[in-house]
Amino acid sequence: MKYCSSCKSLMNEEAEACSCCGGDLSKTSPESVVTVAVVKGTAVSLLESALKAEGIPCSFEKTDSDIYNAYNAKVSADSDNKVLVPFEMYHKAFDVCEGFGFVKEEDRLLPEEEEVDTDNRSYDEKFEAGTGMKHRTWSMLGIIIFVVLACVVVWGVDMVAEFFKKLF
Repeated sequence: MKYCSSCKSLMNEEAEACSCCGGDLSKTSPESVVTVAVVKGTAVSLLESALKAEGIPCSFEKTDSDIYNAYNAKVSADSDNKVLVPFEMYHKAFDVCEGFGFVKEEDRLLPEEEEVDTDNRSYDEKFEAGTGMKHRTWSMLGIIIFVVLACVVVWGVDMVAEFFKKLF
C-alpha cells in the first residue's frame, strides 16, 4: 500500500501519483501517519475522544475546503478536518469512524488481514490443549455414572431384601 506524504492519503499499489494532491507516493510503514476519514469541525472532539478511548493515537488536520462567496466572505461555518492515525491502527480507527457513520465499508482501502491458522491439530486437540475441558468433562461424567450405578445397586439390593422379607 502506498501513501502520499504531503496529504497523508492512502493509495492503491498501482497508483503512480496521489489522486488528491498529485504528490509523490511512498511505501507505508507502521509509523506512517495516514488519513482515515474527513469530518466536520463539530464532530472532531467526539471522534477524538472515541479514538483515544480505543487506545488509538490521532490528530486532526484542517483542509483548505472552506467555501467563500463572491465577496470573499466565508460561507461554510464548519471546516473539514482529516483524521490522521498511525498506519498500523488503520483498521481499528476505520471501524470506529464507521460506527459514527463518517465512512462506509466500501470506503476501506486496505483489505483486512486474515489470520492464517498454522496449527495442524484437530479442533478437539486444540480445545483440550487450550482448556483441558474434554478431560474434565469425561472425568465428571464418569463420576456421575458411578454414583448413579451405586445408587441403583443399593436400591436394587434393598428392593430384593424387602421382597424376600415379605415372602418369609
